[in-house]
Amino acid sequence: MRGLAACAIAAAIGLSSAAFAEPYDDGTSKAFYESFAGKKVVMIPYSMGEPIGAGIATGLQRLADERGFSFSVRDPNWSIDQGVQAISQLINEKPDVLVVQNIDMQGYARAIKQAEDAGIRVVQINVKSIAKSTGHIGVDWYWNAYRTAEAIVAKCSPKNGGNGKIAILQGTPNNPTNFIGMKAFKDVMEANPDMVVVSDQAADWDPSKAHSVVATVLRQNPDLCGYFGFWDGQDSGLAAAVREAGLTGKVFVASQGGAERSACDMVANGSYDYYRAYNVRELSKVMNAGVSVILQTPADETVRPFSLYSESRAITKDNMTGSSCWSMDEIKAGL
Repeated sequence: MRGLAACAIAAAIGLSSAAFAEPYDDGTSKAFYESFAGKKVVMIPYSMGEPIGAGIATGLQRLADERGFSFSVRDPNWSIDQGVQAISQLINEKPDVLVVQNIDMQGYARAIKQAEDAGIRVVQINVKSIAKSTGHIGVDWYWNAYRTAEAIVAKCSPKNGGNGKIAILQGTPNNPTNFIGMKAFKDVMEANPDMVVVSDQAADWDPSKAHSVVATVLRQNPDLCGYFGFWDGQDSGLAAAVREAGLTGKVFVASQGGAERSACDMVANGSYDYYRAYNVRELSKVMNAGVSVILQTPADETVRPFSLYSESRAITKDNMTGSSCWSMDEIKAGL
């Protein structure tokens, strides 16, 4: 509206509205916008069928559309071999930034180093490879699990009126997020020796297997106080087993995840009593900021390696709001 008003005033006093076409430069804004021109960013996700990778890619596409750089995705669909091949091809194409969502700590390590040695700035998402790169942006898996374990203790410790009996549902023990999370869990339990872990089993990130494991544990331990879950996608099977056993609201279910809208639905219907959210909508914004800073740095200048950890928050029925979880449309809109 102010632009239209300025043009109207200019016309009224006989000045050309073209005089107002040049954007105002505050000393850095012109260089900021110009720094994106002709730049190329490429992302290697786990799979575009997985919400974290899809959410980050959606956010980066929005940024590219707004700033005018090129963005594309090479989807390996969970295949490390395909991902390594894609990175090798990109080394020849020389994008300005390569965004990599590591499946594990080893798979892309050599390829990431080769890309960095070739002058391509690599940003890793969430799981850090053993190879160092320009940037790492993601979740602090240790503190995410630590706070979740604390919530279980707060509910189930004999000091707080519970019976201390809890169970763990791991994903795959050698997965970095699982491994780091278990370190956090054990650290909390060491500080609370009155807690008793009656079951510690893995479900390989499979909700059907989770359902089977948890159903058996609940039959053997009908007085179980709490269940510690690692990922909401798997924990949907955990919650279903608790519900079928008639123990919803009696067994304290704690889960973790990226805060898709479906997770808040699980909190709302009582399936999850405590949900630790590393919100992908917010993670996407952190990623966009990191990539923006890198693209403003000339290719012949070194970017000091950095890490940016997104915040995680507890979501319960008591504090949940309409913005606690996200949808892909919200990321597309930058909300």
